[in-house]
Amino acid sequence: MKKYVWLVCLMCCISMMAQAGNYRKREVAHPCFVMANTSKIEIKKIILTDEQTQVDAVLYGKPGEVAVISSNTCLRSAEQEFPLREAGNVSIDGKTVPERIPDSGKMDIILSFAPIPQGVHAVDFVEKEEGWTIYGVQLTGVEPYVYLPSFLQTRRLEQSRALPEPQLKAGKSIINGYILGYHPDMDLDVVFRHSDWLLYNQWGQTVRVRQDGSFHIETDLLLAGGAHLQINKAQLDLFLVPGEEMTVYIHLPKLSMSASRLLKDKYGQEQKAWFDGGASALNAELATWGYPLSMNEEPGFEDLTSGLSADEYAKYVKHHYAKYEKALQHDEKVGEAYRQYVLLNLKMNELVTLGAKGEMPGIVQSPYFRYGYDYTTYLEYMERDKGQTVDLWEDVKKARTVYRNFVKERKFSSEDKKLMKSITQPAIQEYIKDKAKALEAKALLAESNKTYVVAELDENVSGADILPAIIAPYRGQAVLIDFWATWCGPCRKSMFAIRDLKKKLDSKDVVYIYLTGPSSPETEWKTAINDINGVHYRLKKEQWEYLCHTYGITGIPGYLVISYDGKLQDKYVGFPGTDVLMKDLLRAGE
Repeated sequence: MKKYVWLVCLMCCISMMAQAGNYRKREVAHPCFVMANTSKIEIKKIILTDEQTQVDAVLYGKPGEVAVISSNTCLRSAEQEFPLREAGNVSIDGKTVPERIPDSGKMDIILSFAPIPQGVHAVDFVEKEEGWTIYGVQLTGVEPYVYLPSFLQTRRLEQSRALPEPQLKAGKSIINGYILGYHPDMDLDVVFRHSDWLLYNQWGQTVRVRQDGSFHIETDLLLAGGAHLQINKAQLDLFLVPGEEMTVYIHLPKLSMSASRLLKDKYGQEQKAWFDGGASALNAELATWGYPLSMNEEPGFEDLTSGLSADEYAKYVKHHYAKYEKALQHDEKVGEAYRQYVLLNLKMNELVTLGAKGEMPGIVQSPYFRYGYDYTTYLEYMERDKGQTVDLWEDVKKARTVYRNFVKERKFSSEDKKLMKSITQPAIQEYIKDKAKALEAKALLAESNKTYVVAELDENVSGADILPAIIAPYRGQAVLIDFWATWCGPCRKSMFAIRDLKKKLDSKDVVYIYLTGPSSPETEWKTAINDINGVHYRLKKEQWEYLCHTYGITGIPGYLVISYDGKLQDKYVGFPGTDVLMKDLLRAGE
């Protein structure tokens, strides 16, 4: 009997040792993550034991670049940091002779960190010297959890139909977005770019993301077409339509992992965003199928082509276009509009990419070529290489000249007006005028922060159009609207108090707009505003009464707080105090 008891005890010990051993060595291959702010390093495998946490990673760079990593590199959980101990194939702080990145542009490295205790399910990889961070690296072998609303979970992906004929139609495109999986502690860099025919801004527009992950973008368009939303190192391609509003829900981990060299095969063709509104079917496909719209969207394109000869470079670019063209032509799951749009952009980008280093080797043959992100560059190269001024290029050149002069002089000269009249497309003329008005508003805003500025509202603006017309130039800033009159003692007293508020919010994007009506005599009004910095309107009786009645301003002073996306956030009759207004304006600018 004792023999059997001893045997049972032995088996229990072996079982316990085996369980302990299972934890001492646990491997997670190609771990998922939430977001990364770098494409220089990726994690291939994590091996967890009681002695160390081993990270097998891939370091990317230009061939011949030295492989060095900071001694301040660590893995970070919510409670503590796990410092770097040793490294293989890479020099720590350059104290040993560093290896160099081979011709492939990548190098396998091994990093050893302090052991991570059981119960920690995710860590951040942090290289403090270079600022590299990979957020939410999963140690459980599963995807990061992201709350997805039920109405998105049941939505089916539909194939897009044929693209509409490209017609000039100036208008504003509005994007309301939600980044699902975002946390305010993340170092998130969101940049919006679109191809503006007048003045392309290669740096793009930085997008303010609120703590709940929401954002708002407005942009002027002359024609429907492409835009990019870059979220750190990942990119979401968009198709925008003038005059239309869309809402986008972005799955941050899936978008981030689709940009990973190690995970793109798995996540490149998973849906990464959902859309309501303009061109929703095409946009959903752009957020799913993963075909690039340009050559340099391929990871490491610049590093891998930097040392190539002209012939090798041309061969590389043409090969990649042919590869994608063949795949798209035979891909039955994609919609017709998606196929047309991607092939057009790839072909145009192939030509302008080669045209940047020599002569373009061909032309684009597509009825949709105005939708190309590289459209104006293509027209420029066509004139340069083929001696042909095609499509709208002559009008675009004139428009750019007029607009450039206006940016410099802040007015249209007589020569500019003549050049404007020679533009054959009325939509382009209107587009220039609208852009000029926007520039004037920005100049007015800058001036109003230093002194008072008198603005005029067209007397024909009435009803529901009054408030939108007043705040339209200041989208992107928090706005405080002050209803007052020259004869109102409490109004002047509160304005004196708000001076301190302005000083405290000096570094914030806040616009102060002062509205009065005809009960303020014009002569007295002009004298009174001399020491009130901001934008001042003296409204017609009907305009003043409409605003007061519609927004419940039953006495003065009265205040409206408008958020950066143009929505009414707060309303007060009577001065609520500077502390209240400060909190409101800070929230309105988030």
